[in-house]
Amino acid sequence: MEQTTLTKRYKIPQDVLMDILRILFANTIKHKIEGIREKENSILLAVNFTDKVPKHTQAKENIENILTDYSHYMKGLLEDGTLFMDEDEEDD
Repeated sequence: MEQTTLTKRYKIPQDVLMDILRILFANTIKHKIEGIREKENSILLAVNFTDKVPKHTQAKENIENILTDYSHYMKGLLEDGTLFMDEDEEDD
């Protein structure tokens, strides 16, 4: 059975960066820092998840749960509430 790779882009706030990186390293998930937003204290991160790998599916859910919880916690304080980015979305 052929496995495919899904690339997701996230804007990771500094407050949760170590938690996200811990998940990526623990599950040996390939990722790439695409940019740094100093004014927002965040980085743009591209993560490659392989489907059919349960650890990758769980890691993706954990990362997105952390970002969703953070977004709710910081509601009204984030300059741009978008932490999940589309694959084709370009950053300014």
